[in-house]
Amino acid sequence: MAERKTTAERKKLFESISGGSSTKMKKVNTQVHDGMARSKTLATVKKGTKLRETKKPNTDLPQHQKVAFRKARAEAKGQSFVEKLDKEGLAFFNEVAAKPFSEQAVAFLNAYWGEVGNQAEFIYSVAWDKFKYADMHARGINYVHRYKQGCHLEFDIGLYFYEQLCKFLDETKEGWKSEQYAPSLPEMMTAIKRKKELRDKVDVNFDGKVSMLEYLLYQYRAFANPADFVTRAMNHDEHPEIRKARLALEKVNEKIAAYEAEKQRLTTNAKKPGVPGLRAKNLLAQLDASPLWEALQKALITAEAAVRIATRKFGGKAYKAGKSEGGSGKAIGRDEGSIWWLNRDLAEKKKKYGRK
Repeated sequence: MAERKTTAERKKLFESISGGSSTKMKKVNTQVHDGMARSKTLATVKKGTKLRETKKPNTDLPQHQKVAFRKARAEAKGQSFVEKLDKEGLAFFNEVAAKPFSEQAVAFLNAYWGEVGNQAEFIYSVAWDKFKYADMHARGINYVHRYKQGCHLEFDIGLYFYEQLCKFLDETKEGWKSEQYAPSLPEMMTAIKRKKELRDKVDVNFDGKVSMLEYLLYQYRAFANPADFVTRAMNHDEHPEIRKARLALEKVNEKIAAYEAEKQRLTTNAKKPGVPGLRAKNLLAQLDASPLWEALQKALITAEAAVRIATRKFGGKAYKAGKSEGGSGKAIGRDEGSIWWLNRDLAEKKKKYGRK
C-alpha cells in the first residue's frame, strides 16, 4: 500500500501544478447539458458518497405577486404597453376591456376601421365565435341559449382559445386561410412560447386574463397598440340611434334564448313514453306558431328597423355628443365598425330565425 502523503507534501504538489501559491484557478461551469456529460460527471463521484439533497424552489406565488413580477419584467425589457398610458388612459382601457366581447370588438373596429375593415368578417365569424366557445368551455355551458357573453378569459383558457383557433384554421375548408385574411391568421408556435407571448405581450394590463381587446391589439400589432387605441377611441361617443339598434338586437337575443330553452325542454320531454311524450311532440310541432315565436319575429322586425335607421343616418360618420347628452363634445373616430357589426349580426339572426 502506498504511503500516505503528509499535508506539507500535498501542498507542495498542488503549488507545483498550479504554478505557485499566488496563481488563481479558473472558475469551472459545473452545469451539464447532455446525457454523456452527465454520465462523465457522475463517474468521477466516489462510490458511496452521500449527495446533498436539494429542494426545488417554491414557485407557487400568490397571483398578485406573479402579476407584479411579470409587469416589472416586461417593463425592464421595454415590452410594456401600459407604461405608455397615463392614469386616465389606463382607466379607459380597462373600462373597454370590461365590456362584453362583442362591444370590445366593435370599439376596436371603430378605432381601426381604415386598417382592419377588410378583416371584420374574420373577427365576427371566427375570432369572436372561438372566444365565446372558449368561455362556454370554461363555464361548463353546452347550449348557446344559456350563455351570456363574458368580458375576458382566464389565462389557461386563453391558451385553450388559441389552441382551438389554430385547430379550426388548420382543418377548415372555408377559405379563411386565403391571402385576404393573412393579417388575421395567428402565428403558429409551441405551447411554451405561446404561454410566454400571452404573459409578456398579450396581457396588456397585467391582470392575468385575456380580453377580446387585448387579443385584437396583439393580432393586429403591425398597426395597432394600446396607447394609440386609447387616443383614437377615448373621446368617441356611441350615437343614441346606434345604441338603440344595439339594444334592440340584445332584445332579440333574449327572445331567442326563451325560444331555444322551450325547444330544448320539449325535445327532451318528447322522448318520454306515453301521453307526456306525445303531448311534447305535438307542442314541438307547433312551436313555430307559438307566442314565443311571434315575440321573436316582432323583436326581429323592431331591430331591423332600428339598424336601418342607424345605417342610413350615421353610417360612416363621426358622432359628437353634446354636453347635454353626457358626451365629451369631441369626435375622434368613426362608427363604421358599429354599423357593420349591427348589420352583420342582424343578418345572422334573420338567417337562423327569420320567417322562411
